[in-house]
Amino acid sequence: MARYSVLTYIFAGYEIVQEIEKKDPEAEYILVTDDPNLKSDTWTVILDQSKGRSTFGKCYEVRHHPFRYVNTDIVVRVDGSIKILKSLKPLIDEFERGRYDRCLMIHPRRNTLPEEYDVWVNCRRYPRSQAVRCLTAMRQQGYDMKYRGLYQGCFEILRNNPVNNAINDQTFGTLCLLGEHGKIERLDQTVWSFIINRYYSDRLKVMPVSESIITRSPYMQWRKHHSTIPVPDVQEKIQPYLFDQPCKIWSKPSGSK
Repeated sequence: MARYSVLTYIFAGYEIVQEIEKKDPEAEYILVTDDPNLKSDTWTVILDQSKGRSTFGKCYEVRHHPFRYVNTDIVVRVDGSIKILKSLKPLIDEFERGRYDRCLMIHPRRNTLPEEYDVWVNCRRYPRSQAVRCLTAMRQQGYDMKYRGLYQGCFEILRNNPVNNAINDQTFGTLCLLGEHGKIERLDQTVWSFIINRYYSDRLKVMPVSESIITRSPYMQWRKHHSTIPVPDVQEKIQPYLFDQPCKIWSKPSGSK
């Protein structure tokens, strides 16, 4: 029986399959897709046949409900752009030693939500009106926009327990409420970070890691969209924060020597 799962997803041909270089016999590897013709030599492919959701809606259904698709109580969730190079057992060992609920990858260049929205508006054609709408909804729930804590959504480890299931359900529900014209809200890592910071910081035990876990790691390699070209490694330029507190040892799992 598998000890942990690795879950990825590809919808509407948004990524190519990143085949696994070396598998761990203690893990299961699950790829969810809406493409009946998608094949893989290393992933177990699950065909998603849900109707009525946009491509991002289907993607976020998987991203924020990972335990619907796996058979273990610990899952490593990665975007389709991340290639698995070898066993992730050392990360799982650290995660279990610390009895963590969740492993979050701290953003290396920004640590507040308004900063992230500004980048998306200015560089990625995200509508300013939608950024204002989302930030207004967060303020109405008592969120301090100077609060430091921004987490990247393309990688995480999580345990199947009540606090994580509540985070997942609340995040997905909020994304649906904030979406417009029948489509789910596109920028989910800001909403996900907001939910974690605002409602769960006092009861979530986090193992913080840096972006180097997917750019300078022997375990995984982040690749450019729809290609096999690695994403360039960028050294962190800011003091990272977790729950509005400096994260002093953030390039390694918390407590590592």
